[in-house]
Amino acid sequence: MYLFWLILVSIVWGTTFFIVKDTVSSVNEYFLVFARSFLAFVFIFGYQLYKSKKQLLNKRAFFNGSILGVLLATAYASQTIGLKYTSTGHSAFITSSAVIIVPFILFFFYKTKILRIDWIAVLMVIAGLFLLTYDIETSINIGDIITITTAVAGAIHLVLAGRFITKSEALPLVTYQFLGASVISLLAWLITGASPVVISLKSGLSLLYLGVIGTLFCYFVAVWVQKYVSSLKVAIIFSLEPVFAAIIGFILLNEVLNVMELTGTILILSGVIFHSLARNYIDRRKFEINNKVEV
Repeated sequence: MYLFWLILVSIVWGTTFFIVKDTVSSVNEYFLVFARSFLAFVFIFGYQLYKSKKQLLNKRAFFNGSILGVLLATAYASQTIGLKYTSTGHSAFITSSAVIIVPFILFFFYKTKILRIDWIAVLMVIAGLFLLTYDIETSINIGDIITITTAVAGAIHLVLAGRFITKSEALPLVTYQFLGASVISLLAWLITGASPVVISLKSGLSLLYLGVIGTLFCYFVAVWVQKYVSSLKVAIIFSLEPVFAAIIGFILLNEVLNVMELTGTILILSGVIFHSLARNYIDRRKFEINNKVEV
């Protein structure tokens, strides 16, 4: 069940690279981040008021959600700015490389034991991401360097969300996350000059899609599901994002994968499947051993 939602998020995120790159050519990058974050906040805040106003009074949810909001705004802004200077392929690879940062954060800051199968899966995925997305013809540029911030912020967000969700209800936590991201991105837009924004019908629809589907839906699932799934497993499954981007490109744009890209796709899928099966086997064995000991 949780795997389905994570894969669905990966599919949605696979569509957003092209939409963001197209939209940022006519809409200020900080305003874009503000618009998608604020749209997400408005919808979830309205639902939160209907569902339970009292949950909004939770100080821990406010504090933790605000931290997640700062990280979210940082990840979105750096990715959006980076896409002005680099290709969607470079951006997808660098953003998804958060999968290799997550285990280091878990190990060094939380002393979480990382198994050999975790490292094998991560290395398979990162190699696959490189082959699938990294267009060697495009030289490394300032956009790539900026996008590294996205990967780091995204990895920290994923790990902290996994910790915070065990101490707060998902709804107020995510509500304050979007509020925090809205405030930070609005301030960034104002500080950098608040350049006039002209929104066409096309960019308006893009912002609506990015706000409601690409932000509200995806980040609610990303936070909520970590009540039941580890941060590392979520990061590995999210590496399917460029795979779905490639599939969507094939269906809608008739883009055909070359041998290197196809090899990368197979590596990513193999890494995700290998990790899921191996982890499930280990968890099952631990459960059986513990039950035998209790008996």
